[in-house]
Amino acid sequence: MKSLNNINDIFGVDTEVSIPKEQLPNIQYSASEVEQDDDFQAARNTLRNLLTKNEDILTDLIYISKNSEHPRAFEVVGKLIEAQTNVAKELMGLHKQKKDIEKAAGKIPTTQNNILFAGSTSDLMKLINGEKNKIIDVK
Repeated sequence: MKSLNNINDIFGVDTEVSIPKEQLPNIQYSASEVEQDDDFQAARNTLRNLLTKNEDILTDLIYISKNSEHPRAFEVVGKLIEAQTNVAKELMGLHKQKKDIEKAAGKIPTTQNNILFAGSTSDLMKLINGEKNKIIDVK
């Protein structure tokens, strides 16, 4: 915080800045617990946190750039907007990748509800036992 003290001395201001430190939870993984879904959720949460933090920073930077009217400040805002867009695209790409992986692995549920057989009970029994009593008609 040496540089902040120098700035305070130059401007004759006495400020106390406390920067909150986030403590990330210590997660102990064993080889059996690491799964694709966990990794997907971790990546998704990271990207969503980045989006949220960038939005807060973007709001502050827009305010600063409007007040300073300095071209470099507007350039920084533009770069942050571009980065924000890229993070949003990565988040959407992450969902697509998960869907493709699940499709390739055959994990996508194919639930069929309300299946209807249009026929009599004797027709149904013929279909069930059809493999046993298969008649081949050769002409």
